[in-house]
Amino acid sequence: MAKEKKPKKSSGMFAQFGEQIRFLKGVDPKAVPLAIFIGVTAFVIITVLGVFISAGAFLGIVIWVVLGIVTGYLSALLTLTRRANTAIFTKYANEPGRISLTVGTLTRRVYKGTNQPVAVNARTRDMVFRIVGPAGVVLLGEGIKNSTQQLLEDERRKVQRVASGVTVHTFFSSEDGQGVPLATLHKKVTKLKRTLTKNEIRAVQNRLAAMDSRGGLPIPKGIDPTKMRPSKRIQ
Repeated sequence: MAKEKKPKKSSGMFAQFGEQIRFLKGVDPKAVPLAIFIGVTAFVIITVLGVFISAGAFLGIVIWVVLGIVTGYLSALLTLTRRANTAIFTKYANEPGRISLTVGTLTRRVYKGTNQPVAVNARTRDMVFRIVGPAGVVLLGEGIKNSTQQLLEDERRKVQRVASGVTVHTFFSSEDGQGVPLATLHKKVTKLKRTLTKNEIRAVQNRLAAMDSRGGLPIPKGIDPTKMRPSKRIQ
């Protein structure tokens, strides 16, 4: 009997870096050359500056060269990460369930929630996602503007019934100028004023989870947020 092949294990950071490079080559060909240029420029600036500051001392030059390498590498990596995040949001900007990308980004930090919608209009594909964080409850909607806004309002009323006094923010996302573009949606949320503590966030999330007796609603065919998501380094 032939031996069963074991699945290859991911090599962690390097595997993810390689995937990011391959993805960018297909959707943003300028990203890798730009990252290399920025990395090399940072290295040269730090190294030249160090040579002057160290006055030609060998040990000083070595230290500055090492610092230049580290700075250049981090500068290139940051550039690639930001370009990759922008490319991901652009690629899926018109796919059903796209807001799950924003939700996935925010819930890796201080927000709590799920990348499954809490309300769906199966006919029009309108969806509303909900997260809870320092700014209170945030409802994120996508779809046809008028019907999505109705879904957002219905969910806002539900939230206020079980979490009276908690601030509820609503956002409609679209790429046609009528709403917040997907690429900037997470920034809009992170800039909201803080109104809840960690304990209050947990309490509100528990109340809302108890309200959701219907369970998770499936995302219509489109993107799979578990397979493609923004980098953890997104700002």
